[in-house]
Amino acid sequence: MRLFLISNYILDPCEESECCNNLWVRQSKYIGYLKKQLNSKLFGQHLVEDLVVNPINDHIENNNPSSPLVMSFHGWTGSGKNFVSQIIAKSLFKKGMNSKFVHIKVATKDFPHKKMLTEYKNELSKHIEKNARLCERTLFIFDELHKMPEGLGNTIAPYLDYNVQLDGIDYRKNIFIFLSNSVDEIINNYTINYYRSKKSRETIDSKILEQLIATNALNLPGGFKNYNIIKKALINVYVPFLPLERKHIQQCAEEEILKRNIEVKYFVLEAIADEMLYFPDKEQWFSATGCKTVNKKVTSYL
Repeated sequence: MRLFLISNYILDPCEESECCNNLWVRQSKYIGYLKKQLNSKLFGQHLVEDLVVNPINDHIENNNPSSPLVMSFHGWTGSGKNFVSQIIAKSLFKKGMNSKFVHIKVATKDFPHKKMLTEYKNELSKHIEKNARLCERTLFIFDELHKMPEGLGNTIAPYLDYNVQLDGIDYRKNIFIFLSNSVDEIINNYTINYYRSKKSRETIDSKILEQLIATNALNLPGGFKNYNIIKKALINVYVPFLPLERKHIQQCAEEEILKRNIEVKYFVLEAIADEMLYFPDKEQWFSATGCKTVNKKVTSYL
């Protein structure tokens, strides 16, 4: 680190510009913020807090982890996968998603053409190596993994393995998050059958869903199909996001209204929830789009 002396004062460039140090890359004491945000801002996802907070805390506290932390988020659109990723980034980096140590790749934007698989593999390898070299605590997010060209995911696998170094770079303190809709129907169907058995949502056990995700994601087209990431058991945590009920839509709407410093009125929450589509056809339990379009509905009413 280069320091500058001006008029007998030493100026540290990292005080103004983001650096890979404790000032900008937060340590485990900020995990309390992560837990609090998930508890107060994320609705209907009791499994997520349990599966996300402790692994991240353990990984950050460990100065010599055996491998990167790899988490795979699965669920219906609008259920909170991107939202949780943003909360994680904000809890780990002072600048949150704007940090130069947070990198997101979206399959449909960054890897849209199946015929360019070779080029994408080279590009992806360089992307991971370049940014991991800049900071040992880098966060990589891969969105819409189920739409990646088949085979591209295997390019990521070597960086997730139990290697002390690869070409002089240590990846073990990095965090990788994969977001996918590939098994959303399986999660939804399991939840629907659970409800039909007259069981409480809060008693759903993550272990069964994690097994369903791992088993089915490997065989579905695109996404994780035949990925070494799964075959080599490189994913530490599978995180299922359950479909959201009407009451969760109202909670999302209330949170959006509060962010705008406007008084919350129950009839507005009811009206917004009424505009959403629900499934299954008979019971109408779950929102077809989760909370994804709630902010637009709020805008139209306010």
